[in-house]
This record gives sequence, structure tokens and C-alpha cells, in this order.
Amino acid sequence: MAENFVLIHGAWHGGWCWAAVMRQLELDGHRAFALDLPGRGTSPLHHSKVTREVWVDSVVRLIEQRDLDNVVLAGHSLGGLTISGVAVKIPKRIKRVIYVTAVVPPEDMTLMDDFVANMMTPETAAAMQEVDGGLSTTMEANYFRRYFMQDASRDLQDFVLAALVPEAAGPMREIAPMKQFHKLDLPTSYVICEEDLVAGDPKKWHPGQSSRLRNPSTYSIKAGHELMFTRPIECAQALVELARG
Repeated sequence: MAENFVLIHGAWHGGWCWAAVMRQLELDGHRAFALDLPGRGTSPLHHSKVTREVWVDSVVRLIEQRDLDNVVLAGHSLGGLTISGVAVKIPKRIKRVIYVTAVVPPEDMTLMDDFVANMMTPETAAAMQEVDGGLSTTMEANYFRRYFMQDASRDLQDFVLAALVPEAAGPMREIAPMKQFHKLDLPTSYVICEEDLVAGDPKKWHPGQSSRLRNPSTYSIKAGHELMFTRPIECAQALVELARG
């Protein structure tokens, strides 16, 4: 059965990061959609105006304008913040929510406070710099090579680094509606990247983040954080397998 996949990128990325995964999904007969969240690329917006709700509404519009149902909604990394909010807004259109080595927001604190408390190492803190008076963040290139894409060639690292953009900081300072999300009892899944070093220890993602979900199905891949580039075929296979429950 063909699935409708809507793929949400993480921090500093855009919809472009899913290109190879989308190609594989489409070759396998599925429909796949990705977009630039507001504040970058084809969706420019001053970072002072970027909120979690703005991101969520942009995805809701995509789904409603294309009249998509039974959507398999997948988010990578910081994309976990957005997909959680989308599910709360249009739960009847969502078949499954998949967190791809992604944050699962806490119920009672901002994502930034949670990240500082549970994910951030001193090296991460030094590498993730605030710019534009705190409106945006950037990631230091050498840290990205070493901890995000340690399993990629230098050329592939260069390609991805050249496309990264500053990220709006505002959404990470908001509390997500996770109590509402959990009450929906939608099917959830988590793609585990066994070599994800972004937070120092892969266990901070799984089970650290994944354990916040209620009985998620899981799929494990031997990859670092940027699996859309380093393991696109396996990433697509994981999404399809999880979508089928």
C-alpha cells in the first residue's frame, strides 16, 4: 500500500535534506513531501517572528492544501518539536508520528531548558553559538564534522555544511503541548541511530528521548545523526517499515 510521507527537517537544515530519502520512497511507490520551515530557504521570515506555532502551521497548511490523509509524519532531530504540534492540530489526518533520532519534547519545560539539562555537553554548548542578539543559533563546522557526520566523507560533510543556515532560537524557548499529544494516543515510532554522537552519548537519544513516547515501535540503523545523507536508502526503508506498523 502506498503511503503519504511528510518529512520535517531539523535545526539549520531545510526540506532539501530529505531529497535522497524522498527519491527512494517515490521509487518504492510512495508519496513524499518536505518543506522549508519558516525562517529559511523558500520560506523566509525574520527570526524575531519565528515561533513553534509558525512552524506547526506551515506543515498543517501543506497537509490540508494537498488534502492528505493517513499521513506518516516524520521529523528529524529538532523536527520532533514540530511534528508533535502538528499531530495535536490535525490528529485525524495522521496515521503515525515517527521521530528520526529526534527530540521528544518534555511536558513541563521548554526544549532549551530540557536540552541544557539532559543533552548538552560542554563541547556542544561551545559549538552552538547564539547570533543576531540571541535570535538565532549556528553550529561550529568542526563540531558538526566530528559529532553530526563522523561517518561521512569529507566531501559529503562539505556539501551539507555549505547548505546549513542559522536557526531561529525562539521555538526552543517555548513549551510544546505534549500532554495533549500523549492523550491522542497516536501510533508513534523512533528511528534509532546507533552512532549518534551529537549529545555525546547515543543513549541520550535512545532511550533518553524515545522513552518519553508511549510504547513506540523502533528501527535501528548503524549511522550517525545525519542518516538522510549517509544512509538514505536505509532511512527510507525504516520509514516504510515503521509506517506499516
